[in-house]
Amino acid sequence: MAEWYLEGAARNHKGLLRAENEDNFYLNGKWMSLAAMEHGGRMMTESAAPFQLYAVCDGMGGEAAGELASHEAVQALGVLQARHLKGLSNLELMSAMSILSDQIFQLAPSAQEHSGTTITGILWDDGLLRVINIGDSRVYRLRGGMLTRLTTDHSEVQRMVDMGMMAPFQARLSPKRHLITQYLGLPSANPAFEPYLSAPLHVQVGDLYLLCSDGLIDMVEDEAIRRTLLRARDTTEAVDSLVQQALDNGGHDNVTALCVRIRAKGDMNYIARLKRGWHRVHERHE
Repeated sequence: MAEWYLEGAARNHKGLLRAENEDNFYLNGKWMSLAAMEHGGRMMTESAAPFQLYAVCDGMGGEAAGELASHEAVQALGVLQARHLKGLSNLELMSAMSILSDQIFQLAPSAQEHSGTTITGILWDDGLLRVINIGDSRVYRLRGGMLTRLTTDHSEVQRMVDMGMMAPFQARLSPKRHLITQYLGLPSANPAFEPYLSAPLHVQVGDLYLLCSDGLIDMVEDEAIRRTLLRARDTTEAVDSLVQQALDNGGHDNVTALCVRIRAKGDMNYIARLKRGWHRVHERHE
């Protein structure tokens, strides 16, 4: 029997300036419907299942194209997880990403337009964790008070930083920072399509993982994110606080924050919830 369980929460808001919400999230089997995306939402979950999946998707393409793309992605993750309840091999996962990318490519309104979405996610395999990333949404890990970024943006400015042509602070302010080089919706036959998948990472009880769209990253600096995660009593408080900070700082874009914490099964909160039949998944649309 597994000695740990995962506590997760996600919150989404369309921001203060955007007319459409193109962000969505996948919370181990739960995501926002197209109707719910208009208003944003919050979900919470706990699970001791040996295989779990969490992701954030940030749609692109304008009008309804981005909204449909991110929704298509999280819906496909639901089908994928349901078909692989015992876990996914690297080959199965990468094959699924290629198929999904081609499906989203077909959503484009016309040959002159495109539809796409980023995806960043974590896969939990009973004590080991893999990170997948396509685009510029991010995964962070808070461990021992230290915030570590586990993904590298697939973007033009990140390429320039990697080449030493731009400093990280310049990349953060660059008007080209949102020009991404990879996304779901790029034909999988395109040589540029190369999803990142990490080697299995060992986890520790107390680890906190943050998955987020650039609507959070642009509005809240990493140090503020670190302090917020340290103060949060649980994942729900963490995502609420992070999204609120993004809104307080201008809310220029859709914003999504998803947090997952590794907890020990001996945690008294977990035992108490099981004894009183705590409902595992809660949802509130805002």
